[in-house]
Amino acid sequence: MLPKIPPIIGVSENIRSIKELITHVADTGLNVVISGESGVGKEIVAQNLYQHSPRAGKPFIKINCAALPEGLLESELFGYEPGAFTGAGRKKKGKFELANGGVLLLDEIGDMSLPLQSKLLHVLQGGSFSPLGSEKDVNVDTWVIASTNHELDKNIINGTFREDLYYRLNIIKIQISPLRTRPEDILPLIDYYLKIYSTELNRENSLHLDNDMRQSLMAYHWPGNVRELQN
Repeated sequence: MLPKIPPIIGVSENIRSIKELITHVADTGLNVVISGESGVGKEIVAQNLYQHSPRAGKPFIKINCAALPEGLLESELFGYEPGAFTGAGRKKKGKFELANGGVLLLDEIGDMSLPLQSKLLHVLQGGSFSPLGSEKDVNVDTWVIASTNHELDKNIINGTFREDLYYRLNIIKIQISPLRTRPEDILPLIDYYLKIYSTELNRENSLHLDNDMRQSLMAYHWPGNVRELQN
């Protein structure tokens, strides 16, 4: 289960449109692709979709598709039976099954291998899969939200992403703009994180930024986006 979900902070047109889109699609269960540069807040948008959906309170499972090699990612997604491979001494449920009834966030979907994309497509089409080493199908009702810093349409052209999977996933597309293109969001983000960390550090009355510092932060181009600002 998720801890308290952070809000989406900002006043720019991009952020306002994302908040509005969330209110319209969160109860549909349609597959979503959230795209944007690293650090813009893709996971927070996914969490807010979950929070506003009828699945809130059910499992929210995240897996980073770029962090695991292909074989390990497959076993993490779909689980396995004892003896499925060397070292598989017990049954293990995969993330798809653990997220049943809730949400599975496939972070960095653009880094998933083509063979694994094929198996993912099969699950999205039929709602079932076979764990490694099993002859029985597992049926799941899992809402898939994918996020990526890739331009998936370009990945399709260069042959690293399946076109049929793209259209299966990309029913709803949410594009988060880089922070440098929405400077009006910088001060609201600064004030939000300043309030959070002032409370955490028991420094509510002593942490502040003067106008010169605020202007300097407004002028900075933030290559690491919101994550850099937060840190």
